[in-house]
Amino acid sequence: MSGMASPDGGGGPVHDTLVTLIATPELEETLVDWLLDRDYRGFTTFDCAGHGVAAGLLSTAEQVSGRQTRVGFWLALSRAEARALVERLGVDLAGAGLHYWLTPLLAAGRIGGATRPD
Repeated sequence: MSGMASPDGGGGPVHDTLVTLIATPELEETLVDWLLDRDYRGFTTFDCAGHGVAAGLLSTAEQVSGRQTRVGFWLALSRAEARALVERLGVDLAGAGLHYWLTPLLAAGRIGGATRPD
């Protein structure tokens, strides 16, 4: 991954990891503010649904629909930044019910931009 340019095509850090965070809708604004307060920029949020959750954790509407409403976040970071983010969230938002995964990011950038795949 060392040859991948940063998402802006410049000489910034290599963003080789996609961080996915899954949160409750009630936590969305808190998490957006938390990320912005720590200078994370250029992340994406999206509506999503969780499935297979224990019925006792679902509202009546969620039990009927079979899905739990969630909000997802995507951030492209270096591997070290991604791991540090997860550690900080574990301290600052412990018990908030956040889920995460880290995925290798093969390429990122603007279509037609200078960024190239590895």
